[in-house]
Amino acid sequence: MRVFVTGGTGYIGSLLCRRLKEDGHQVRALVRTTSNTAALEAIGAETFVGDITDRYSMREAMSGADWVIHAAAELDFGAPTDRIEGANVAGSENVASLASKLGVGRALLVSSIAAFGSSPGDGSAVREDAQVELPFPSTYGATKRAGELAFAAWAERGLALNVVYPSLVYGPPGRKGGLNAMLGAVVRGRLPAIIGGGQITRWVFLEDLVAGLLEVVKRAQPGRNYLMTGDAAALGEVIERAAELAGVDPPRRRMSVGRAKLLGRLLNPLFTLRGKRPPVNLAQIESLRRHWNFDDAKARTELDWSSRPLASGLPETVEYLLGDLA
Repeated sequence: MRVFVTGGTGYIGSLLCRRLKEDGHQVRALVRTTSNTAALEAIGAETFVGDITDRYSMREAMSGADWVIHAAAELDFGAPTDRIEGANVAGSENVASLASKLGVGRALLVSSIAAFGSSPGDGSAVREDAQVELPFPSTYGATKRAGELAFAAWAERGLALNVVYPSLVYGPPGRKGGLNAMLGAVVRGRLPAIIGGGQITRWVFLEDLVAGLLEVVKRAQPGRNYLMTGDAAALGEVIERAAELAGVDPPRRRMSVGRAKLLGRLLNPLFTLRGKRPPVNLAQIESLRRHWNFDDAKARTELDWSSRPLASGLPETVEYLLGDLA
């Protein structure tokens, strides 16, 4: 089977391409001129230079595909709004419309729980039919929702679509991908403070998420969408457990979201004036006010899928991150 993948050099996409090749599929990956394609070339994936913001640049690589897997996104909460919208909204529209025009058999959109805005304020777990919690705390969440709606519009015209919503993704390989960068700061004793920390979050191990995406390709009927979210835990609890596993002290400071945002409003302009990246991402911090508790029972039931609990995934991740210090 021929599979066209966007985001193939990213944290999720790179492992997905490897697993697709191991399953015997022909992988065509869209890459930018600045992408490091060594890992894709090593597994025998075909690479095509292009960009999701340029619809025509994807035509050759997507032509003849049996599946399109759209995993590319702008993940930088601090990026300019037009760049986030260009990738997550216009880019999704380009991928979906071209897939429809070329008659691609199936499409899989790798979305995010951010597309729901959050889970309810009472901390209860919700499923795929949950209402969107407005307003969105970040441009990222709003654009992931808009990108999904762009795909849905083409699904109404006949595009056979599935959507997967991962939660907080962690685990090897990749020391900067997903939540690994934050966990890396914890195990090095360099995380300055726990902000908020009491809200419920869900954690899915990278390898298990990718296994779930492959199950969608193998087994899911068109129109079936799945949360893949794993274990539930408060962010502060995960940070403290990671520090304990690494044998370091957890951050001593605990800071409210409101105080962290105030600090950001004071410090960020100073860094901007010096031509440096602001240290406090206000949109990302605003997300810490909310619960992100989503139940993946549908994927577990229909796809016989599961993600390892934090009790096993977190020690494996901490060991991997500590290996960089040896």
